Amino acid sequence: MRIFNTALLFLTALMTVMSLLPLFGWDLVLMGKGKLLSAQVDDTNVHLNMVRSAAFATFASFSVNYLRRRRPLSSVAPLLYFCFWALLFAPAYILTYSNFQLREIVFILLVLVITVILYRENQKEGKTIFVEEW
Repeated sequence: MRIFNTALLFLTALMTVMSLLPLFGWDLVLMGKGKLLSAQVDDTNVHLNMVRSAAFATFASFSVNYLRRRRPLSSVAPLLYFCFWALLFAPAYILTYSNFQLREIVFILLVLVITVILYRENQKEGKTIFVEEW
């Protein structure tokens, strides 16, 4: 089990680095050459890169929770985590690689509303899941 936890810790660190590097102009691509390359982010793929970073950060967050022996409280927890990370990475990518436009503001507001709804659902499910635990 220690080998698995060590491998998961390494993978968590790797996913965290891979989620943050494009914000600094770098990209770590493991497929193919496996090198640190210059990030090719522009207006056509800024949202794709934001989703990629949010996904890697979500995976890293759940890996940290697993290593801390905590499990998600509900079935909406993964969606909640993804929306939370999307709320952080979307403005960061837009500020770094693009200009705020109405469609970006609408997207961020939509994700914010979804995040609030998912948070409330997560709280409700957490209360009902563990009612008979104690």
